[in-house]
Amino acid sequence: MQPFPRALIDRSRVIVDANIALEVWASRPTGTLVGMPLAGVLGVDDDELAAALATGNPGGVRLASTTHSYQETRSSIVIRAVRISGGHTIVAFDPELAAVGDQTRALGLRESERLQLLLSASVAFANTRSEEELGELLSETARRAFNANACSVHTGEEGTYALVAGENMLAAVWPDDAPPRAGTTVQLGRVITIETPDEADTVVPGIGLGDIFRRAGVFSVIGAPIIEDGTPFGAFACYFDQPRTFDDQAVPLAEALAQLAGQVLVRLRLEARLRRAAMLDEVTGLPNRRLFDENLQQTQRAPAEQIAVLFVDLDGFKAVNDTLGHSTGDAVLKEVAERLTHVFRQEDSIARYGGDEFIAALHVADTADAVELADRARVAIAQPFRGIPAGLDITASVGIAITDGDAAGASIDQLIRLADQAMYAAKRGGGDRAIVFDAR
Repeated sequence: MQPFPRALIDRSRVIVDANIALEVWASRPTGTLVGMPLAGVLGVDDDELAAALATGNPGGVRLASTTHSYQETRSSIVIRAVRISGGHTIVAFDPELAAVGDQTRALGLRESERLQLLLSASVAFANTRSEEELGELLSETARRAFNANACSVHTGEEGTYALVAGENMLAAVWPDDAPPRAGTTVQLGRVITIETPDEADTVVPGIGLGDIFRRAGVFSVIGAPIIEDGTPFGAFACYFDQPRTFDDQAVPLAEALAQLAGQVLVRLRLEARLRRAAMLDEVTGLPNRRLFDENLQQTQRAPAEQIAVLFVDLDGFKAVNDTLGHSTGDAVLKEVAERLTHVFRQEDSIARYGGDEFIAALHVADTADAVELADRARVAIAQPFRGIPAGLDITASVGIAITDGDAAGASIDQLIRLADQAMYAAKRGGGDRAIVFDAR
């Protein structure tokens, strides 16, 4: 049943499509309604209708009592509208008709609430600033929309989706040899509804999903893939600990929520790529100072590990730059970045800090470990550079600050400043050396 009168209109407010409830209310078949101005069907002034549609009020806008009668009962109308692609708008009507019956009114109220939920969700989703924030919002919105016990949201790259928000009621009993959670929903590429554990094995055969449901105490599930422009982003699923029958609006609602989430995920990932690109050094491709600081603030270390910050300044670089030009200088900086990348480990952070300065944050066992890595970096930089003649040698002065020495208890910002001081001490000592910060 589709008891809530609804029409799809174009920019001129002409009806493109209508549901059965509108046919009944207007006493006209859809074939007759299509092509008619909506205002004429409602019996209201077109300017009044245009103004109501333009308000964008998610709570709906009440129009004046219409000249139309349904079963000899006059009615005022509350309209709610959602703009979609192609310049079209979905308009739903609450005709407040006493003659439609209690069941029809209840179903109409449910559809009205879902429409309002989608309107609110579209605004809230658009204001999110991270995938985690979007996941939390999607999880709570879907849980409320379907009155579910729990809802889980999984996002990531194709085949590696992770739980980012909510609760997955199947997780505790999910077999290790079963496909990744959320992956099946994405592969199916459509909303899935499972009303009983027995039905689960029919919808997703081969993994014993019915038994998984029973062990988890789950009776029903509705899940939707989040796919936008052909790119899979993940899925969400709502779980019920009691048998649940899904009405004919459940799948469209899940699709709409997934589509809203997919559109926002496209934006968030594009913004993340642009933001990261803006924080990479153009010459070396390494993170710049801003990204290094941001990554370092999030650094976690094991209890037995120390963090060492190495500040690396090139000796002799100014002479190369002044004598051979900036293009040669840039080539040297790029080569230094490659050499340092090979010296340090994958879990270490390295960046061009500015000019001919590089900085690295290393996970080390102790001071001796940090000094060894600093010397390896210094030796690597001292190797000859292609195109640089004799007499224009490049070496490195390295300053070290580590959390188990005189810098114990120092913040990340303090470690950077102390490593900088140690680097200047290395330069004053003649360069081409590594010095650990000494409070004296």
